[in-house]
Amino acid sequence: MGSSRTFNIHFWLKTAKNKGDFAPIYARVTVDGKRAEISLKRQTKVTYWNTKSKKTTSRTPEGKELNAYLDQVKAKLLLCYKQLSSDFKLVTANSIKSRFVGQDEKHKTLMDLVTYTN
Repeated sequence: MGSSRTFNIHFWLKTAKNKGDFAPIYARVTVDGKRAEISLKRQTKVTYWNTKSKKTTSRTPEGKELNAYLDQVKAKLLLCYKQLSSDFKLVTANSIKSRFVGQDEKHKTLMDLVTYTN
Protein backbone atom coordinates (compact mmCIF):
# COMPACT_ATOMS: atom_id res chain seq x y z
CA MET A 1 0.00 0.00 0.00
CA GLY A 2 1.48 3.37 -1.07
CA SER A 3 1.30 6.53 0.93
CA SER A 4 -0.47 9.55 -0.50
CA ARG A 5 1.10 12.97 -0.11
CA THR A 6 -0.73 16.28 -0.17
CA PHE A 7 1.01 19.33 -1.58
CA ASN A 8 -0.35 22.84 -1.98
CA ILE A 9 0.95 26.34 -2.74
CA HIS A 10 -1.02 29.33 -1.51
CA PHE A 11 -0.28 33.05 -1.96
CA TRP A 12 -1.68 35.49 0.59
CA LEU A 13 -1.28 38.97 1.99
CA LYS A 14 0.01 39.32 5.52
CA THR A 15 -2.30 42.13 6.59
CA ALA A 16 -0.78 42.21 10.07
CA LYS A 17 2.22 43.96 8.50
CA ASN A 18 0.31 46.61 6.54
CA LYS A 19 2.17 49.77 5.64
CA GLY A 20 -0.60 52.16 4.73
CA ASP A 21 -2.66 50.53 2.02
CA PHE A 22 0.12 48.08 1.06
CA ALA A 23 0.66 44.58 2.47
CA PRO A 24 3.50 42.10 1.87
CA ILE A 25 2.87 38.96 -0.18
CA TYR A 26 3.75 35.56 1.28
CA ALA A 27 3.75 32.06 -0.17
CA ARG A 28 2.61 29.18 2.00
CA VAL A 29 3.76 25.67 1.10
CA THR A 30 1.77 22.86 2.70
CA VAL A 31 2.89 19.23 2.66
CA ASP A 32 0.79 16.69 4.57
CA GLY A 33 -0.76 19.44 6.67
CA LYS A 34 2.58 20.98 7.73
CA ARG A 35 3.14 24.59 6.65
CA ALA A 36 6.12 26.73 5.74
CA GLU A 37 5.79 30.42 4.94
CA ILE A 38 8.08 32.28 2.56
CA SER A 39 8.24 36.06 2.26
CA LEU A 40 8.34 37.02 -1.42
CA LYS A 41 9.74 40.50 -0.67
CA ARG A 42 6.96 42.04 -2.76
CA GLN A 43 3.89 44.00 -1.76
CA THR A 44 0.66 45.20 -3.31
CA LYS A 45 -2.35 47.30 -2.42
CA VAL A 46 -4.85 45.39 -0.34
CA THR A 47 -7.72 46.64 -2.51
CA TYR A 48 -6.15 45.12 -5.63
CA TRP A 49 -5.64 41.62 -4.16
CA ASN A 50 -8.06 38.91 -5.34
CA THR A 51 -8.24 36.15 -2.74
CA LYS A 52 -9.86 33.62 -5.09
CA SER A 53 -7.29 33.86 -7.88
CA LYS A 54 -4.47 34.68 -5.42
CA LYS A 55 -3.23 37.44 -7.72
CA THR A 56 -3.51 41.16 -8.08
CA THR A 57 -6.27 42.66 -10.19
CA SER A 58 -4.26 45.77 -11.07
CA ARG A 59 -4.04 46.35 -14.83
CA THR A 60 -0.92 48.50 -14.56
CA PRO A 61 2.43 47.23 -15.87
CA GLU A 62 3.53 46.73 -12.25
CA GLY A 63 0.46 44.57 -11.57
CA LYS A 64 1.11 42.43 -14.64
CA GLU A 65 4.75 42.08 -13.64
CA LEU A 66 3.72 41.01 -10.14
CA ASN A 67 1.35 38.36 -11.51
CA ALA A 68 4.11 37.04 -13.78
CA TYR A 69 6.45 36.91 -10.78
CA LEU A 70 3.88 34.94 -8.77
CA ASP A 71 3.59 32.46 -11.65
CA GLN A 72 7.39 32.09 -11.67
CA VAL A 73 7.48 31.50 -7.91
CA LYS A 74 4.79 28.84 -8.20
CA ALA A 75 6.67 27.11 -11.02
CA LYS A 76 9.92 27.18 -9.02
CA LEU A 77 8.21 25.76 -5.92
CA LEU A 78 6.73 22.95 -8.02
CA LEU A 79 10.19 22.28 -9.46
CA CYS A 80 11.67 22.08 -5.95
CA TYR A 81 8.97 19.58 -4.97
CA LYS A 82 9.63 17.47 -8.08
CA GLN A 83 13.40 17.54 -7.52
CA LEU A 84 13.10 16.38 -3.94
CA SER A 85 10.65 13.64 -4.96
CA SER A 86 12.81 12.41 -7.82
CA ASP A 87 15.95 12.39 -5.63
CA PHE A 88 14.08 10.19 -3.10
CA LYS A 89 14.68 12.75 -0.35
CA LEU A 90 12.34 13.53 2.49
CA VAL A 91 9.73 15.95 1.13
CA THR A 92 8.52 18.36 3.80
CA ALA A 93 7.34 21.94 3.67
CA ASN A 94 10.60 23.09 5.26
CA SER A 95 12.75 21.10 2.82
CA ILE A 96 10.92 22.71 -0.12
CA LYS A 97 11.39 26.13 1.47
CA SER A 98 15.10 25.45 2.02
CA ARG A 99 15.54 24.35 -1.60
CA PHE A 100 13.60 27.41 -2.82
CA VAL A 101 15.69 29.95 -0.89
CA GLY A 102 18.94 28.07 -1.62
CA GLN A 103 19.76 26.91 1.88
CA ASP A 104 19.48 23.17 1.39
CA GLU A 105 22.56 21.24 2.29
CA LYS A 106 25.04 20.30 -0.40
CA HIS A 107 26.89 17.03 0.02
CA LYS A 108 30.54 16.73 -0.82
CA THR A 109 31.66 14.34 -3.53
CA LEU A 110 34.58 11.99 -3.10
CA MET A 111 36.69 14.22 -5.34
CA ASP A 112 35.91 17.25 -3.13
CA LEU A 113 37.04 15.32 -0.06
CA VAL A 114 40.28 14.19 -1.72
CA THR A 115 41.00 17.76 -2.82
CA TYR A 116 40.30 19.02 0.69
CA THR A 117 42.64 16.53 2.37
CA ASN A 118 45.45 17.21 -0.09
